[in-house]
Amino acid sequence: MTDTPPVFTGEAGGSSGIGGKRAGRRAVNLQTWLVVIIIVVSSVGLVASALATTAVMREVLLQRVDADLTASVGGWTQDPDIYQSAPAVVGPPSEFAVLRIDPSGNQQWINASDTRPNFGGVDIEGGPTTVGSLPGSVEDVEWRAMGVATPLGVTIVAQSLEREDAMLGGLMAVQIFISLIVLVIMALVGAWFIRRALAPLREVESTARAISRGEFDRRVPDWSPETEVGQLSRSLNIMLARLHSSIDTSREKEEQMRRFIGDASHELRTPLTSVSGYAELYRSGATQDADKVLGKIEEESGRMKLLVEDLLALTRAEGSRLELKPVDLLELVMSARSSARAAFAGREITVVNDVLESPVVNGDRDRLHQVLINLISNALRHGGEEATVQLRLSTADRDAVIEVIDDGRGISPEAIPHIFERFYREDASRTRTRGAGGGSGLGLSIVKSLVEQHGGTIVVTSAQGEGTVFRIRLPRLLNPATAER
Repeated sequence: MTDTPPVFTGEAGGSSGIGGKRAGRRAVNLQTWLVVIIIVVSSVGLVASALATTAVMREVLLQRVDADLTASVGGWTQDPDIYQSAPAVVGPPSEFAVLRIDPSGNQQWINASDTRPNFGGVDIEGGPTTVGSLPGSVEDVEWRAMGVATPLGVTIVAQSLEREDAMLGGLMAVQIFISLIVLVIMALVGAWFIRRALAPLREVESTARAISRGEFDRRVPDWSPETEVGQLSRSLNIMLARLHSSIDTSREKEEQMRRFIGDASHELRTPLTSVSGYAELYRSGATQDADKVLGKIEEESGRMKLLVEDLLALTRAEGSRLELKPVDLLELVMSARSSARAAFAGREITVVNDVLESPVVNGDRDRLHQVLINLISNALRHGGEEATVQLRLSTADRDAVIEVIDDGRGISPEAIPHIFERFYREDASRTRTRGAGGGSGLGLSIVKSLVEQHGGTIVVTSAQGEGTVFRIRLPRLLNPATAER
């Protein structure tokens, strides 16, 4: 089995476990791990430096010892007096040991003690060699030895490396002491710098905690985009802005849906209450006029039918896909005028064309026809019995413009900001039957939804007593000949 790897956390000094399975184990935070990594890497570097320094120093010391050995082999070791005189009178330096073997094989040690070098591995006439001590010596000491052959026999001289080993040991101890001090300083300085470097991450964590508590307006501070933390903060802020926008949009849509359902329920409840009331009135015998009761029921049923039809139309406008094809707007306007004249016989509806070439848009002809019919009907019903309607076709920049202009009673300034809202009616007391000129309050909502699905816009301007203008702008097809039909 393998151990679970340690868990890094961005919070300085903090630790956490993972579920109940990690009970008794503490996760190490990121700051601690970074300090540990710095110490480990620095330790490896210091150890390598110490070993290299020691190796170089040992080589230097051995070169000096080898120089002394070479000088002694060609110098004082060839003086016969040191082999005849008492050691107390004439002898080699104390760190040297000399073995002389005459031609007959007799051995003579000079300056020998309880610890003697082992000359068994020395190559006569070879270079200096490092050897150990003879078995049975009091101390195990390293020696540097070399031999030379002369007519008087073989002379092997060795110099003890105790002093050099002591120097190297002292050097190593100093390096260890200095390395420990350096590691402590690096740990403290590294922890300080790492804490400063991780401060932005702690700020990110703090912001995330605040957002998790419902503070959706919180943002990560902007740092330099040249740094990784700056790029992270920018990406997080973009993500948070989009999430915030999505949340606001979802709340707004939810509120709109609740309001829509409430308004629709209220609109349906009114005629249903009337139908139920007239039926109960007739059942109880309070009236015997069946034609009147049935007429009222039929009237309220017509209102419900109108509302249901408009609800279905709004649903189709918002949910269905458009069948986009090139649409000639002049032809569309003329067709809408003919349909409106049939529905409103005797009312004046004119067309004014201010363009040389008929503009073409990429749209759904049936939906755009519905838009114009709704606007014309709205103008004739609410503008007054004497109101006339003019359809004006023009262009503006790269857009085609259709204006539905009436000279009716106009719209109050207070109503204009709400004119495209669902179920909104300027006159709440107005009857909503089709024959009386009322409506469900959904017609202009349907118009706005369809126009926006075509990538266009619709605005309204009005002056009370002078009339109203609905202005639609739709993007034109600049090369209709190449468009799909």
